[in-house]
Amino acid sequence: MMKKIKDMIPDSIYLKMRFKKSMGYSLNLKEPKTFNEKLQWLKLYDRNPEYTTMVDKYAVKKYISEKIGAEYIIPTLGVWNSFDEIDFDALPDQFVLKCTHDSGGLVVCRDKSSLDMDAARKKIETSLSNNFYYMGREWPYKNVPHRIIAEQYMLDDLRDYKLFCFDGFDGIPRMTLVCSERFTKDGLKEDFYDEAWNHLNVQRPAHGNAILPIQRPKQYELMKKLAAKLSEKMPFPRIDFYEINEKVYFGEITFYPASGFEGFKPEEWDLKLGEWIKLPNGGGYRLKSDDCSIIISDSYYNNNVEKSINDYKIFCFNGEIDSIMVCTGREKGHPDFYFYDANWNRLYYQHEALEKTNNIEKPQNLNEMLKIAKILCKGYSHIRVDLFDVDNNIYFGELTFFDSSGFDTDISYETDLKWGEKILLPNK
Repeated sequence: MMKKIKDMIPDSIYLKMRFKKSMGYSLNLKEPKTFNEKLQWLKLYDRNPEYTTMVDKYAVKKYISEKIGAEYIIPTLGVWNSFDEIDFDALPDQFVLKCTHDSGGLVVCRDKSSLDMDAARKKIETSLSNNFYYMGREWPYKNVPHRIIAEQYMLDDLRDYKLFCFDGFDGIPRMTLVCSERFTKDGLKEDFYDEAWNHLNVQRPAHGNAILPIQRPKQYELMKKLAAKLSEKMPFPRIDFYEINEKVYFGEITFYPASGFEGFKPEEWDLKLGEWIKLPNGGGYRLKSDDCSIIISDSYYNNNVEKSINDYKIFCFNGEIDSIMVCTGREKGHPDFYFYDANWNRLYYQHEALEKTNNIEKPQNLNEMLKIAKILCKGYSHIRVDLFDVDNNIYFGELTFFDSSGFDTDISYETDLKWGEKILLPNK
């Protein structure tokens, strides 16, 4: 019951509560400065839908193959929806089982004849029953299908080379975390190196450095090149690789290391890494398509802007733009409305008595606003996208599904009928 209640807590409130408990200071989402604060901000506001594919351990293989080449992918031996579906007879003596939707469902089999099947089942089925999203509100995991994959077993105690990439530096990795000795008696060791492979005096509290210096991987320059390509146009991802027999293999893409709840020693590194993440001004959501990236933002605009700001309400039906309603003169208390088509031809959609004889000047950013509306209206029978144009900058207003709650008396009957014909209702 308590888990269900916890899962119902809004993301921002949950993150503030957990952040305070984990980090010892309050989460500042209005002006985030530290690395971990900015990771929480990105959880809430950086909503690139491709991230879900990137964290899916099965789907990401196709994504990586298309971006940098299939030669960097660890071979997949099978994919299943449940533990009972796994054909263990068809698997080799050594393999690795992973759940595709989290970071905990992992079974390493070095000898199939001695595999503890009950323990493997328990671990995998426990993982399948959980939604990893709720643990740290890492939204990309929320809708990843819960599946099991088997991968080719590579080598014991592989070193992970985790490259920290930042959009402010064109995705070029600024530092690399090396994880080693994972399966030794003393446990995991971690070492940070800069881009020239100088050891950095920084640690995460839970893990010390390796006793001996880590040698620079022979394919490190290739890793950096691949990481920069994979991290294009992202504020911050961590790209993980392995090097086996001088060959590079992709590990995973991580957007929120330690879910943004683990500091650094010394503490100033949390602030230093935070400075490397460049966030857009204000809060908001980032939406991305092939040719457009949008930040829907809570940002403020220049106080010197005139009080009269036009509101552009774009009416969309079945993914297509029908018209733009311009709302102007709000400061008077009685705004005026004007309708235009996508080419800025005047439309007379209101009752005749409400139509004005003057016209509104076409906004310079009209095409950009229409492009944004086209992205946001996909998949909806009807939606209205509201935008502002301030000093040639576009600001998001709101999305509306029920204009005037379905009681708009200003539009003409002909307009009402026309729009009604465009809304396609599902068959009963």
